[in-house]
Amino acid sequence: MFDIKEYFDNDYKTRERRDIVNIDDDITHDITSLLSSRFDSLYRRDRYKHENTVIEIIHPSLQYPGNNSLLLNPDRVRYLLSFYPAKEDFANIDKIVLRPRFIEVGSIELVSLYLRRKRILVLYLFHPHFYRMKYGERDEAGEESDRAEILMHDRLTDDTVRSENGSDIYVHPLWYLLSIVRGSDDDSVDKFFVKKDTLNDRMYGVLNDTSLYYSRHGY
Repeated sequence: MFDIKEYFDNDYKTRERRDIVNIDDDITHDITSLLSSRFDSLYRRDRYKHENTVIEIIHPSLQYPGNNSLLLNPDRVRYLLSFYPAKEDFANIDKIVLRPRFIEVGSIELVSLYLRRKRILVLYLFHPHFYRMKYGERDEAGEESDRAEILMHDRLTDDTVRSENGSDIYVHPLWYLLSIVRGSDDDSVDKFFVKKDTLNDRMYGVLNDTSLYYSRHGY
């Protein structure tokens, strides 16, 4: 996670960028309008339930006719939530909104937004990637163990968790976001970006085509 303003013009610090300053209000209004449109045919609602926790999954009702392997869907989200080892983090999420749009400036892509007060996580289209993190806890002997490492033995999680030599593991962006977002009583919006050193031209084309298709249909 980093500040996207660092990658705008070098003189951004001396000029007031109203489009950046007011982006939180615009984002909050946009998501609020989307969720308040109960009869809007663009989105549908699904749910994931774990014990007493219920997370709403808001997803596009229109299915992309082309290669949709880069699109998250409710089944995929439920799959990722089911294997997530720290279920207590679900208390910070009321809704997950899947926005089928690819938003980037140069090689910087918008991955997600988190509305703290409303506890809404918004996921955009992005190049597939993993985040490096430690997912450890202490066992009874005081030694650090790794809950996610245990999941590595299950072939179903090959595209959710990866491990290399050492203590580092690499997790799906949704897992990473779940582990760090925290709800609060303020109206702040957390923004998450990824900077790609090299872009896969074919995948870049697919992401843009998918985003353009949804844009033409009102998303």
